[in-house]
Amino acid sequence: MMKAKASRRPFSDPFDDLTDEEFESEVLEALGKGTTKISLRVPTDLLGRTRQAAERRGVPYQSLIKVLIDQGVRRLERAPARGPRRHR
Repeated sequence: MMKAKASRRPFSDPFDDLTDEEFESEVLEALGKGTTKISLRVPTDLLGRTRQAAERRGVPYQSLIKVLIDQGVRRLERAPARGPRRHR
């Protein structure tokens, strides 16, 4: 069984334009909401890069993941809806 190659897009850090105070506010806001425990499999290199990015910002990596998910979903919610995509 062949695995499909994932398209690689350049990573654009959604926090580059935030001050440290704004970033901390985003993290604290994400942490303050009710939570549900999930299990998520991610590529090892992605987890490593995420941990490094969190360390550079001085935040726990799971907190950074929550903020990134929240930012991504907000961006999707603002984008025009597309028809359903078919997965191969």
